[in-house]
Amino acid sequence: MSTAPPIEPAAPPANRGCWKAALLGCGGAAVLLVAALIGLGVYIQKKPTAVTDLLMERIRAGYASDVTDADRSELDAAYSDFRGALEEKRIRKEDMEKVRDTVKLGRVVGREEVHELTRVFQEAAGNAGGTRRSAPESPPPAAATPLP
Repeated sequence: MSTAPPIEPAAPPANRGCWKAALLGCGGAAVLLVAALIGLGVYIQKKPTAVTDLLMERIRAGYASDVTDADRSELDAAYSDFRGALEEKRIRKEDMEKVRDTVKLGRVVGREEVHELTRVFQEAAGNAGGTRRSAPESPPPAAATPLP
């Protein structure tokens, strides 16, 4: 008489808890990433000049050979006025968008771009009530009208 070998249960797959561990690990990383992005947003809101200073350092490092010392000093003066107004939170959102659209990083900054940046910084500071204004502070006094 022969007996059949006993049937043994199949072994569980080796990666049984893989998805659970992956979700917990990725979930933790996602929470840390969101917290870091929120922290960065708060920092930028409190110190917007940190970002613009970084941009200006990149621009200064990428000057083309045709940019003169006078162009550089004009840009620095315009940026200084802009930075002061930005620290005092007097820069309008539209002017910040113009600055953002004008700044192009990652390549050589030519003379025309330096002039354009200077103009945009001066306009933004002027619109915020900066020291450089092209328009008069107050309208001229009205002439007296003679009485009949």
